[in-house]
Amino acid sequence: MCALTAIGVGFYNIDQGEVAYGHKIIGLSTLFIFFVVMPLFIWARYKNKDLSKFNFNQNKKDEDDEDWDVDDKSKWN
Repeated sequence: MCALTAIGVGFYNIDQGEVAYGHKIIGLSTLFIFFVVMPLFIWARYKNKDLSKFNFNQNKKDEDDEDWDVDDKSKWN
């Protein structure tokens, strides 16, 4: 909430003629939102969730996957 208020203060400073100071306030507030507030939100949202459901590979193996070797050139001949 404070970051949004600071962005508003930055736009007010730009309107009053202090353009460089206004841009500095807006930029620092935006950095604060993206590097502090957003990671805290993501951490709080997903800290007790089971994230294993979101994996593409859920331990499903084909029989071909176990024997496959990148360096084995005999299959190419």
